[in-house]
Amino acid sequence: MHRVLIVEDQRMTRESLENLIRQSGRYQITDSISNAALAEMSCMRSPAELVLMDVCTENDESGFNATGKLKARFPDTRVVIVTSMLDWDYLTRAREVGADSIWFKDVGGEELLSVMDRTMAGQSVYPDRTPEVSVGCASSCEFSAAEIRVLRLLVDGMTYREMAQTLGVTTDCVKAHISSMLSKTGYTSKTKLAAVVISKKLIVNGF
Repeated sequence: MHRVLIVEDQRMTRESLENLIRQSGRYQITDSISNAALAEMSCMRSPAELVLMDVCTENDESGFNATGKLKARFPDTRVVIVTSMLDWDYLTRAREVGADSIWFKDVGGEELLSVMDRTMAGQSVYPDRTPEVSVGCASSCEFSAAEIRVLRLLVDGMTYREMAQTLGVTTDCVKAHISSMLSKTGYTSKTKLAAVVISKKLIVNGF
């Protein structure tokens, strides 16, 4: 059976993953921890063939950082990023640190074993896009790439001028993107837009 390390800080989710793996008949748990910073040490103590890695873990430790360290030390260990965050940037971040696959908790737990099987078979399982959620009157998939770049800076608390300087565009261009998003969502203020995006976990800063 394949040996699996679970890294998940939410107790109920961690226990659900443990039960799923135990009942699979083809995977066994080497360790189950809540802090991504301990993943490397865990693999040194009990080698794992597959790691289910949460993104935001105990003590604000990043699963992306931990994945990068794991892949550097144990290149043959497969890593599946497991997250409830729907941030568009997570697909890129996961690839950059060498994660083999990514699975969104919101999609449904029944798909996880399939992702694990395919990953252990040498496949890299990445969705074409994050799960679709509603943002006011709009779907999250209706925002353009340029709008998402502006939205990320808006959530970070930047002013129009700061966003324009960061993106290398005019303030009028930034205002046009925000106006477009407000029109799509039906919101009347950029503050409301930012608050909803954060609550929906479409943009997550710090990880």
